[in-house]
Amino acid sequence: MKNTVKTTKKSRCDCCGKRNTIIQRRFKGEGYCPNCYRTWFVKKPCDKCGESNRFHKKESVNICRKCMRLEPCIRCGRDAFKNGANTQYGRVCQTCYAGYFRDKKQCFECGELKSNVSSYSTLMHNQPVCASCYQKHFNETCESCRRYRKLIDTDNGRICKKCHEQGLIPCCNCNKLMPAGLGERCWDCYWLDRLAHEIKLNSYLFSSDSVKNDYQEFVSWLSTNKGAKTAKLKNNNFIEFFIRCDELWGEIPSYKILVHEFKPEGLRHNLTVLRWLVDTNRVTEDLAVKSYVAEQERIIKLLNKFNSELPREVSQYHKFLMKRHHAKEIALKTVRMNLQPVVGLYTTFKIEAGYTPNQEQIDAYLLQRSGQYNSLIGFISFLNQEYDKNLRCNRPKQDEVAKATKKQLEKTLMEITSKSEPLTAKDKLTWCQVAMALFHNTTISIKSLKLAKTKDFGSDMQIIIYRNKEYCIPKPIGDKK
Repeated sequence: MKNTVKTTKKSRCDCCGKRNTIIQRRFKGEGYCPNCYRTWFVKKPCDKCGESNRFHKKESVNICRKCMRLEPCIRCGRDAFKNGANTQYGRVCQTCYAGYFRDKKQCFECGELKSNVSSYSTLMHNQPVCASCYQKHFNETCESCRRYRKLIDTDNGRICKKCHEQGLIPCCNCNKLMPAGLGERCWDCYWLDRLAHEIKLNSYLFSSDSVKNDYQEFVSWLSTNKGAKTAKLKNNNFIEFFIRCDELWGEIPSYKILVHEFKPEGLRHNLTVLRWLVDTNRVTEDLAVKSYVAEQERIIKLLNKFNSELPREVSQYHKFLMKRHHAKEIALKTVRMNLQPVVGLYTTFKIEAGYTPNQEQIDAYLLQRSGQYNSLIGFISFLNQEYDKNLRCNRPKQDEVAKATKKQLEKTLMEITSKSEPLTAKDKLTWCQVAMALFHNTTISIKSLKLAKTKDFGSDMQIIIYRNKEYCIPKPIGDKK
């Protein structure tokens, strides 16, 4: 049987470089002229049918085109005889060829390299575009099935042709009526199938059968309460919780152990899992344990504010407070509240390790944080006793605090004014917040400012309406007209 090869014209042979010659055969993207074809393609028997055909000298497996067309798709295993394609890797079906084996080209409209790029006669231009850009010209979302398709005008609105002609049909899985444009399954069955597939894949992450079953029960609970779609899209956000339980304990332990391991902040990220554990009576939430661990976490974050090593004085004061706590003289919350002004004092004035604060720094700090007076007294007494100091914790007078507060507010406004770049929306809100405190002695949150109504009052002033009262303040420098 002779191997008939269709000849095409090409300006250059890729093998010998000869120009304006007939291309006898293409192999792996290269064209061969008649002379090169006879040189490189020799007659050999096909490894499957035994018939003689011409094969490239470098081919290790000799399979003729007829036998190759009978092969299944090398990627998905489906039948590739009809509308398939021969590649250097073997036979592939049309779907896999378009998605994975076709050479990528640049789309004229979006500029991205894609494999599904073609020219369309229905477009205003003849440049090649990808399927996504082509669909943007003609397709819309069907109001019935929510598919992205060509729509037609009907009495029920703009819907796709399939929904218009067939209406509602039963789902092949649950028999529930659904728009015909959805295909064979309704959305619920579609997401349930995807969820079941993902549960099966994720189950291989666990070595313990107990945790594996717990994960499957959690996803089932999430699907029942939030829907299959939400469970499919959100369940991977909590997979790390089950992986850690599997690695550490091989099961989900008690609430006390969970809090000590994950800390309250970690449990807040897994609040949905915690809600499932409580709803199914697997754990009992202990607010006392949660509060205790939360205070421990706050103390650690407080001491971590020091960029370098922890000052010896602060470290010893921390040990002193913890000793009193273990003796049940003070609560852990009191330890944290007594450490708060100490850390603030050292970080505000950048007091280095080996140095103690002086009287001027203590007085200046209390002017800014007068509410921490009672908490700071204990540290000052500790310094006087342990380091033979003669420091005092002077309660600032009310007029001194007001004066210092006003000075700080003015400094903040000057910092906003001196910015070389245009003011951002956040800068303008901060300006209004500080101006309300400075000119009207009124504290207002940023959130309340976003909701408050404002109106112009001349070119340099504005009025903020807050709690049914009008407050006149200057406009931010960058906002004046």
